[in-house]
Amino acid sequence: MAKNYPSFIVDAFTTQSFAGNPAAVCLIPQKLKDEEYLKISSEFNLSETAFPVPIGPLDFKQCSQFSLRWFTPKTEVPLCGHATLATSHVLFNEIGNVNEEIKFDTQSGVLIVKRGDSGNVEMDFPEYDLTSMKFNDTPNPLHGILSELFQFEAPSFLLNVIKRAVPAEMSIESVVYSSKSKKLIIVVDPETTKFELESVKIDSSKMLELHDGSFVRGLAITFSPSNPSSQGFKDPSNEPYDYVCRYFAPWVGIDEDPATGSAQCVMGPFWSIMLGKHELYALQAFPGRGAQFRIRLRDDRVVLNGPSVTILRGEIALKHS
Repeated sequence: MAKNYPSFIVDAFTTQSFAGNPAAVCLIPQKLKDEEYLKISSEFNLSETAFPVPIGPLDFKQCSQFSLRWFTPKTEVPLCGHATLATSHVLFNEIGNVNEEIKFDTQSGVLIVKRGDSGNVEMDFPEYDLTSMKFNDTPNPLHGILSELFQFEAPSFLLNVIKRAVPAEMSIESVVYSSKSKKLIIVVDPETTKFELESVKIDSSKMLELHDGSFVRGLAITFSPSNPSSQGFKDPSNEPYDYVCRYFAPWVGIDEDPATGSAQCVMGPFWSIMLGKHELYALQAFPGRGAQFRIRLRDDRVVLNGPSVTILRGEIALKHS
């Protein structure tokens, strides 16, 4: 017997359709088997599909606490910012959830989201660890900036992986690693233009040959523009970005992600240290889309504020035995 459940596709971290990062959200009130979640995620074939399930007897409109899981077409991920934003947008703005605050029980702990202004959602995420990477006998450029306790020699394969992501003509300033999230942050020349950043093309097949994803699951290229205006890093209202990035994750089946909230939980704390700021404005420069993040660092947490746009409303039909 088949039953239909409300499902949505939402562009997260944007005010415009067909920008930001799309995620699917399926409102299925009971838990499914992992293989069923993977089949649904493969069918949507988006970077993430989110599955919130109410905790307790209340429905999606009344409940204030949900379990939440995220799946790519290939695997489950422990944290996904844009799919959490999309889920919150659906609950608040499509379903009309009556609560001002919602808690999600996840693999990354309890995530708290709140209603923001003009339909925005404010998300409270964990701040990830930062470890500076040292390569062979070269000096560590982050010496004295990040604690010397938090640096170690890079694994031998890592430099080859980086070479498949960063063009030879783009100079690398430093490399930072987050062991908890398995994200690698590559800081490049602050004079890099928007055209140059958007022109980066990774060799994902070679990266998968070089590494199995056990150490690095995602890789970001980032910098703080020296002159945002001349480099092309201002938003439509002429506000400059504090830092910009692109994010690649072939190890979880995503060659490039258009907007990655979890990656900001590494880059936000890093740029907060480097720039001496607790509030940051960031651009994820996915070619042809682009996504903006308002980031606030508070008590070892990363608060992300962002808008979303629903682009598809429908139902998913599931057969139950």
